Amino acid sequence: MGRKNKWKKAPQDGPEKTVRQMLSDSLKLPRDMMMGAAILTVIGNGQILVENYRGILEYTDCCIMLQAKTCRICIRGRCLQISYYTNEDMKIEGIITEITYL
Repeated sequence: MGRKNKWKKAPQDGPEKTVRQMLSDSLKLPRDMMMGAAILTVIGNGQILVENYRGILEYTDCCIMLQAKTCRICIRGRCLQISYYTNEDMKIEGIITEITYL
């Protein structure tokens, strides 16, 4: 008779958590603050407030591409313009038709 394996691997609920994720969970801190995730607040189809972005990669009246910590964000539409921006946040206005995470 063959040997039966007494030890079974525990089922995985998903990808393993990083140290930052575990710290964020244990301290009850917002994940976006700890992980540096981009926050997009969409107001209708005419405004987007973007927080925690790293840089502007492309800026035309029909496409604005931003670099975030973990991805790129492409905002498409018509008559797009950046109303204001700082190192931490920006406001985009125009007729927004599409938001894509790359």
